Amino acid sequence: MYTSPPVDVSIALSQGWYVNVPDYEGPLASFTAGVQSGHATLDSIRSILNSNATAFNIRAASARTALWGYSGGALASEWAAELQGQYAPELSLAGAALGGLTPNITNVMDTVTGNLNAGLIPEAVLGLASQYPATYEFLVSQLNPAGAYNRTAFLLSRNMTLAQAEAFFAGQNVYDYFVNGSDTFKAPVVQYALNRDGYMGYHGVPQIPIYAYKAVHDEVSPVGDTDELLKRYCGVGANILYERNTIGGHSAESINGHARALQFVSSVLGGSYASVYKTQGCTFRNVAVNITDSAL
Repeated sequence: MYTSPPVDVSIALSQGWYVNVPDYEGPLASFTAGVQSGHATLDSIRSILNSNATAFNIRAASARTALWGYSGGALASEWAAELQGQYAPELSLAGAALGGLTPNITNVMDTVTGNLNAGLIPEAVLGLASQYPATYEFLVSQLNPAGAYNRTAFLLSRNMTLAQAEAFFAGQNVYDYFVNGSDTFKAPVVQYALNRDGYMGYHGVPQIPIYAYKAVHDEVSPVGDTDELLKRYCGVGANILYERNTIGGHSAESINGHARALQFVSSVLGGSYASVYKTQGCTFRNVAVNITDSAL
């Protein structure tokens, strides 16, 4: 939830663009639930274009629409791009800038447990499971009833922001909260939810230009997961520019990649994409960009 307008929104508004920031987690706070996030994002675009757009001077029939997100925002944007063909085929999207992608939620969990980002795990587990009552009930039943890592402490995250959860769970092996540790997530009732909502790339192929940017040393989601996802899309005809930054980690790349993402979004919204970027096929390249001292 935004408590004040973020800088990227202000920059977009200064370009004369209309900015849509959807509550893609929905009323259940379904953090990391891919289908919910993608559908809500697409529905938000539909609602704007189908509203009395003349009040905003939006010409829906000719409006260009782009997606742009980083980390959790990229999760929603990627799922929207992936699902658009089957869920909202009437929408004409111009492109998507996707930074810090998290294609595989279980690999994220394995990566962050025990480090400063461990608080992502309870937020992600409870958020995704909110879409699956049987999964949620099972996971709660598998939490330790007592001890240092217990059910009560884990469930405190239901009323925490992500920043609060990361502070509370920092450095903890969050699997220790479960009776059977990480094996809990191998149970069929959990796999059912994960296979439908936790892994990108299995529900469709983006039919729009994609700009993806990721830190090679991302400490939240392994860069190999993003490599694999985008290679799979490229194998079936997607149009992707993918830049892997050899400098910085997950948080730094949100700054280091900002200007490049803004340039891409400007091109697809301004109609100059074809004169600046390849319109077919894929380009993967390493870059070395370090502007983390920027005010962005």
